Amino acid sequence: MGIGKAVKEELSGSIAKSYVAGITAYHRVHASPMMDAAAQHLKGILDSFGMDDVRIERYPSDGRRKYWTYVTAPAWSCRGAELRMVEPAEKVLARFADIPQSLHTYSKATPRGGVTAELVDVGKGTSDGDYRGRKVRGKLVLATGRGRAVHLQAVVKRGAAGVVTDGLSYEFQGVRESTDIPDAHAYQGIWPTAEEARKTTFGFSLSKRQGNELRKHLASGKRVRLHARVDAELSKGSYSVLTATIRGSESPKDEVFLVAHLCHPRPSANDNASGSGLLVEVARTITALIKAGRIPRPKRTIRFLWVPETNGSVAFLSKHPELYPRLKAGINLDMVGEDQVLCRSTLIMDSTPDSVPSYLNDFVFSMIKQANAEYDAMVKLGMSSNFRFDKTAYSGGSDHTEFGESTVGAPCVAMTQWPDMFYHTSLDTLDKVSEDSLRRVGWTTAVSAVTLADAGEETVHRLAVLSSTEGMKRVSEAVEKASSELMDARRSAKDGRAKAAAARLAMYHRSRLSHIARRDAAAVRSLSRLDPESGSDAFVEAQAAAVTEHGSRELERLNRVIDSAVDASAAEALMRKGHSEAEERAKGIVPVRLFKGSLDHEAMPDVLGERRCAWHDDAEKRDPLFPKKMFEAVNLMDGERDLCEITEFVSSEYTPTDIGDVIRYVSDLRAARLVR
Repeated sequence: MGIGKAVKEELSGSIAKSYVAGITAYHRVHASPMMDAAAQHLKGILDSFGMDDVRIERYPSDGRRKYWTYVTAPAWSCRGAELRMVEPAEKVLARFADIPQSLHTYSKATPRGGVTAELVDVGKGTSDGDYRGRKVRGKLVLATGRGRAVHLQAVVKRGAAGVVTDGLSYEFQGVRESTDIPDAHAYQGIWPTAEEARKTTFGFSLSKRQGNELRKHLASGKRVRLHARVDAELSKGSYSVLTATIRGSESPKDEVFLVAHLCHPRPSANDNASGSGLLVEVARTITALIKAGRIPRPKRTIRFLWVPETNGSVAFLSKHPELYPRLKAGINLDMVGEDQVLCRSTLIMDSTPDSVPSYLNDFVFSMIKQANAEYDAMVKLGMSSNFRFDKTAYSGGSDHTEFGESTVGAPCVAMTQWPDMFYHTSLDTLDKVSEDSLRRVGWTTAVSAVTLADAGEETVHRLAVLSSTEGMKRVSEAVEKASSELMDARRSAKDGRAKAAAARLAMYHRSRLSHIARRDAAAVRSLSRLDPESGSDAFVEAQAAAVTEHGSRELERLNRVIDSAVDASAAEALMRKGHSEAEERAKGIVPVRLFKGSLDHEAMPDVLGERRCAWHDDAEKRDPLFPKKMFEAVNLMDGERDLCEITEFVSSEYTPTDIGDVIRYVSDLRAARLVR
């Protein structure tokens, strides 16, 4: 029996959802007792399957200790909390027992009798300007900004008694706004370091409807007083990382890995009880099929990981460098169970960064397509599917980042349903989880993992052809994209400045096409990581060479487009002009990174100060891809590439990039002693 058919018969969306339901019962905050209890709950289930090497690894976490550049969180436990309005009317606004996400995680206890204080509206509450002319010491502040940022401004810097927020973590105009879910309480956290914890207090997250009611009272001139009571504590604890394996039959040290983050406040059904619960069902399915003799035990080991998001992966990888070369390929499951109608979501496969080119992108995406063929009926006019899926260039934001960045170098893709109307809110409940989504993603994950773990010459050659074919398509699509943009530029090039811009656009597209051809040839050759023997044989090399040759032919075709679309004199003038002053400076900078793992976004501000690093936010406003580009730029800081080459690389991967921003960012990294 084929792997796909066997998995389809065994894997159950209903059973997967039952595991999801079990996880939602736990308030799964990093380093908290209930996070560890959730890990123990899953460990008991995995033990019952008879899996190999099932264990929980615990990594000390206290608000001071670091793993790579990440400061750990303190342990946190909460026994209860309530926020009540006492003036101008008596009204309960939030109870932790009713809605756990109504309390900011890592809130500290109030005095036994609670705290009663006047409420002050500070707008967003995340910058000094929001507090100009407002006295907040000893008062509660009402803000729309993120909980931690508001807390640092209002409580730590200005002595406010506590924080009340009513904003969503992320809003997307026309897609997901507070007005769409006015009764949702957003997941907000304080996340204090040990030093900050001496000054932090507590915070509550209200719905937008409740926040508007409080603002209405304030706008009418009424005094608003609230009473807060919190029974909670911070302490020393640990990150709990649950791991289990299905040991390989021939090359057990080589591993295909599957990871899901187990954390987030109760219930957080889709984010990420869905990924964690589905990973349990994938483990059960593969184990059951092997035990029943329906599929052979794969040659390589399959490792399963349930982690506190980002921090758990960082801690695990920092303590297991021996695994890096043995981790052959991975899949991260993060928010995979969404009912696409209710959540307005699409299944997205996030690719590996171009600095870690891999065949894995094309393979896993082909399995997502195949899952539709498995679960949707064919009708007279084609497939009857309403299930949405797509793929993106590397975006990050989850645990695949930590495995796939260049110092670890283990190719890992992520599957995520995005956007999600109920993301990081109290409305992320079990009724939003779809058994159908779990089945499809579970089939994709299980079949992909077993195929890779058991791959020999035939499978490697099939993957080489797939990756080569898709790579050549992308090269040709790059010509089509360039042609469209250049023809548009020609129509609008009425003066010298516009003609020069068109000439620069032509240079960009030449560089981009060459980059894609190099990357996708390297992706074919990356099969040597999976299987060093067959992955580097003449057949695979021929497939990689085909991409390179196709790139050369398509570059000639692009040059003919450029000759037709770009003013020759403008192109010649651009060539005569040569490198700019910034480019010449960048060519002389060859940085070497001095840290492992991805860079914690607070690492530089902690060393250099918020004021020096404020321009990072300004750069992101000008270029929303700035954080992703700088992540990739750091990946490329190998002591061989200069900043001009690095900027050209990230521009080709994403969009044209301001080389001045890259130079300035490296200057900050050097000042923080993160590169030399």
